[in-house]
Amino acid sequence: MFLRNLKELHGCGISRILRRFYIRLQFQRGWYLLLSKGVINIGLIIVSVLLIVRTSVASTNVPVGDDTYNVLLRLEAEGVIQSGLLSTGPLSREEVARLILEAERNSETKSPFIRQLVQSLKKRFRDESGETKHINIEYIKPLDRVYVQYIYSDRDPREMIYNNDGDNYKKGSNARFGLISRADLGRASFYINPEGRYSDSESETDIIMKRAYGVLSFLGLELELGKDSQWWGPGRNGSILLSNNPEPMNILKITNPHPVLLPWIFKYLGPFNFTVFATELSKERVVPKPYLWGMRLDFKPIPYFEIGLQRTALLGGEGRSEDLKTWWDSFSGIGENPAVDIAGDPKDTEAGDQRAGFDIKLTLPLKWQPLQIYADAAGEDEAGGLPTKWAYLGGIYLPRIPGFERIDFRAEYANTYLKGLPNVWYNHDIYRTGYRYKGRIIGHHMGTDSRDFFFEMSYRVPEINGWIKLSYDKEKHNLSSTTNPTKVESSVGAKFDVGGGVSMEGRYISGRLKNYEDLSDKDSRINLISFELSYNF
Repeated sequence: MFLRNLKELHGCGISRILRRFYIRLQFQRGWYLLLSKGVINIGLIIVSVLLIVRTSVASTNVPVGDDTYNVLLRLEAEGVIQSGLLSTGPLSREEVARLILEAERNSETKSPFIRQLVQSLKKRFRDESGETKHINIEYIKPLDRVYVQYIYSDRDPREMIYNNDGDNYKKGSNARFGLISRADLGRASFYINPEGRYSDSESETDIIMKRAYGVLSFLGLELELGKDSQWWGPGRNGSILLSNNPEPMNILKITNPHPVLLPWIFKYLGPFNFTVFATELSKERVVPKPYLWGMRLDFKPIPYFEIGLQRTALLGGEGRSEDLKTWWDSFSGIGENPAVDIAGDPKDTEAGDQRAGFDIKLTLPLKWQPLQIYADAAGEDEAGGLPTKWAYLGGIYLPRIPGFERIDFRAEYANTYLKGLPNVWYNHDIYRTGYRYKGRIIGHHMGTDSRDFFFEMSYRVPEINGWIKLSYDKEKHNLSSTTNPTKVESSVGAKFDVGGGVSMEGRYISGRLKNYEDLSDKDSRINLISFELSYNF
């Protein structure tokens, strides 16, 4: 099955790629140098190669955090999706449709429950569904989805809310109401999600654009411009470098929307995907309006082993160089531009705020007990150019447990604590606002100098496109100090379709906060409830 999937990918125009090219890599500093510098050089060459891939249609994305990804991961862990690269999000709707067709073909001998999961996805993506390898349907949906949410918290819930596109709920009642519009027009597609936000503590209702972007397809690539969120890595409760914890950023992004096979000996890397993006961060920072860019490579040399290489960097900003040389120095990793101290005097050249890392995911679709094991790790990039001071995340996922096919279980552990080096991660001596966007950590929501334990169990009911979830999360912060703020959070939630395109979702969260300095009560309890009603056209 994997070979068949590879042949289909290979047939998407990649066979016409030039077969002869030369790549010179210097491994004088080992694979660490590959992560911190060489990955960019490799990426630039790959981009030039992919420029002659056959043109495909543009497609809007499935938003990061959507339950579609949980179903796809379940199908991957069961072995019915083999060519997907699911550690990088978002995926395009067209790519999800391709994976649904693959899963439908490979699930013929699986249980009725697995086949029902596939059919629930196929129904949701009926606009893109078809029997061709790449669907080419043009349509405009002025209303794709409308929704209304109600959230109530008996205290300030800022420590309880994360990985939600930067939405900050207030104490008391909160309301959200919005709509989603999409248009797929061949080589161009568009997505907008305006949303109204009300809180008891606010005098007015705010109207914001939660997401809004356009996608242009050219030469087999996709160029995305607008406001959207991203997720890098196999973790589900957090990601070391890039997550949807902050508000969606205004990005310029280039990617290949479908995995491809590279030419020559690189075909043994298996399905391959790359992503490059750049954005300007906010003005309300110690160094206003710096740029953040990142690059990620994903490949799958065998059906059940996925590898990702990733790198992000901050550069420029008001009062700092932003010329082409600065960008090239940041891309190449040889250094950025002279820094300045607090008084504005020049300091030694430094490499900017850079991070590089990798992640792996091993899928074992065993008949008696399938499972996935994964890890995500990254290091801070110092003036020497080598990732050091590593943060990491590890997890295990059981798509079912013996005797209970509908129940899955996930456990995840993450760490940004470095003994003897307090508050290293997500901080920088020049970009002192840190690795944040509008106050939220861009990577793992727990922040620096912390550890996080996460457990989740869910029960799926694909007949009504529903689920019930139980989760537990414990974060411990400021580990280099004698006082450690600690959060313990438990939640229960449920979602299901009631018919006629109407869905309902509810959640209850109970949290306990200890030793938080900004709380008058050093042992506080928080209760939060949320309810959502939506209609899908």
